[in-house]
Amino acid sequence: MRPGYEDREIAEDQDSRPLPPEDVLSFPLVDRWRNRFWRMVGDVVTEDVTAEFVRNPPEYVVSDDLGWLDEIVMRVTGTAVDMKELVATRLVRDYRAFRAAHGTRTDDVGQFYKRGLRILRAGEVEDRARAIFLGGALGGATEERLAAAIDDIGARRPEGGREGVLYFCADERSLVTRTGGCGHYLVYGSEYLFCLGMRVVDRWEAKRVLKSIGRPTVLICDIPMTLMRERLIREFGGMMVERAFCEQLPDQESHSGSPWAGTALSIPDDLPSDCIVGHYHPAIVHDPLH
Repeated sequence: MRPGYEDREIAEDQDSRPLPPEDVLSFPLVDRWRNRFWRMVGDVVTEDVTAEFVRNPPEYVVSDDLGWLDEIVMRVTGTAVDMKELVATRLVRDYRAFRAAHGTRTDDVGQFYKRGLRILRAGEVEDRARAIFLGGALGGATEERLAAAIDDIGARRPEGGREGVLYFCADERSLVTRTGGCGHYLVYGSEYLFCLGMRVVDRWEAKRVLKSIGRPTVLICDIPMTLMRERLIREFGGMMVERAFCEQLPDQESHSGSPWAGTALSIPDDLPSDCIVGHYHPAIVHDPLH
């Protein structure tokens, strides 16, 4: 770690940290955005609209298709609206950034504060795989096997390729808990590196080697809304609507807790270093590949 970056380490317990700024949206902190949401849509989703929803709730209250809410607004106010589009537009208007977590394994957390987080550049990870697995200490590891692994995975292929994407979790707990299922990023580091390693040597040996490098690290980031795809903003806006309206129903207890555990998101650009709020090294991480 470079000198000075030690000061950027934050508490693993979210309740022990300062709250995000008012212009940063954190989905797990429902109490933080609930009232603001209702104010944000109040000119369209009036008290009469909400009352009609409670009197005659639709069979399915879902986030991916808000047609159920569009229909209620039209029935009550006579206004045609696309709530998915409206909420997404207002989220961008009212919030500067979206708080999310990035999980990795590293022996140099300072590099992230120096150059930020970078989208996958396949060649860089392949060079690292060479340095780790082809150093001569692991029997059977050859350049030919690495080349075959690169071809097999096809990280550069347009359809389903990994290159050019940077992944985060909306709820950082999904990086460390069993239900989240994303702990492998903290236990083994780069998913692409692990996939290469298990083909160059074998699964057990790749896990052993990668676990010996660095330590689990969670980076808390404020992603500028300008870096998020419109589709992604619409998706999370829909989840906000679903949560807010489900809370109006008598069985709202069934909707308690965080509804986004395990929800991943990605951006197609590098994240500047000044967007990294802080980091911590979780004491316990569930390994979904164990």
